[in-house]
Amino acid sequence: MELRFRTRRLERAYRDPDLAIRFWGPEVGRQYRIRLGRIQATERWAKLSTFRTFDLHPLRGPRRGEYAIRLTGRWRLIVEPGDSQRTIVILGVEDYHG
Repeated sequence: MELRFRTRRLERAYRDPDLAIRFWGPEVGRQYRIRLGRIQATERWAKLSTFRTFDLHPLRGPRRGEYAIRLTGRWRLIVEPGDSQRTIVILGVEDYHG
């Protein structure tokens, strides 16, 4: 699947493991890169829901249309489908339970 990033910071964190760790710490930074690698290797959006470790779920209210993927216990990768089944937009990394 093609990855698109809302910000250059998110893209740079994917390309550089040291930046991901600097931005979010070792555990979240490592999981961010692992999850994006797995997403990129996936063929289509619909397949993402089959990965139980992702815990992919839709967000509600003003965030309708966005989805969360589990990185660690409290941290989530926020994404949305792109303009095709083979594209995903990376919106952010958040601790939205904190």
